[in-house]
Amino acid sequence: MIKFFRSIRQNLLQNGKLKSYSIYAIGEIFLLVIGILIALQINNWNEFRKSAIQEAAFFTDVLGDLEKDSIKLDYIFDFHSKRIEYLDTLLTYVRNSDKLMGLEKFGMHVEPLYYEEAATNYSTSFESAKTSGAFNSFKNKTLLKDLTEYYTNFILLENNINSISNIITDQFEPLMSSLPLGYLNPITGSKVISENSNKMFYEKLASIKDNRSIDIDYNKLLQDPRFESYIVGDMGRTFNLLTKIKSRQQHLENIKHKILTKNDFLKCLLVTPFSHYFKYFPLN
Repeated sequence: MIKFFRSIRQNLLQNGKLKSYSIYAIGEIFLLVIGILIALQINNWNEFRKSAIQEAAFFTDVLGDLEKDSIKLDYIFDFHSKRIEYLDTLLTYVRNSDKLMGLEKFGMHVEPLYYEEAATNYSTSFESAKTSGAFNSFKNKTLLKDLTEYYTNFILLENNINSISNIITDQFEPLMSSLPLGYLNPITGSKVISENSNKMFYEKLASIKDNRSIDIDYNKLLQDPRFESYIVGDMGRTFNLLTKIKSRQQHLENIKHKILTKNDFLKCLLVTPFSHYFKYFPLN
């Protein structure tokens, strides 16, 4: 091709056709510029496509993390909803001293209050992309802002759960220490909810026979004003936590919807002919 153009130039010069040569030279320069611009457009499209592939993969991974988060949030919500039920039952008997609860029923409703579930934040994909600097090439900054807010706000949920856990250690356990625990068995532990089964723990306690002649006066504890104070405080903190969980669940669902819509758009981009993208990179 180069030899072909060179022969044309030489022929025009040898025949003294300077005007035609000048026009030809301008045309050749124009073609060269067009070729360079087309090469740049193709390169830009390739870069755009690689960025789109990376962005689509990122949001797909985030969807997987959010699904894990959703399952965990559902579990924590159910866990603390049950906690409300146990606190409600105990408070009913505290405020109705003429009603006899029975030691075994008391144990079934008290034992779950010793337990708390730690919050978990599945943010591996987000943190990895953030650390690598991949966000700089992503187009949807609004969605990235939503994700950043979602993961940052995890601290609010974590602080609330830690607060309940600390109160259990600082107030509930010392309060319960006044009551002998010889009544514990698999039945009193049957309402305990935990991702890791505690059945063996209660079976072991029941297997060690208590030969002491100790009166386990749970009614005395029920009538202790500190016990009522703890129940009311625990209930308030737990209701507050349920509100935060619901808010986070709603935020999560909104982000999932936006990501699914965004990823559908990205997948369309990846299968569209590169000529379509020239409008994103105009020649002028």
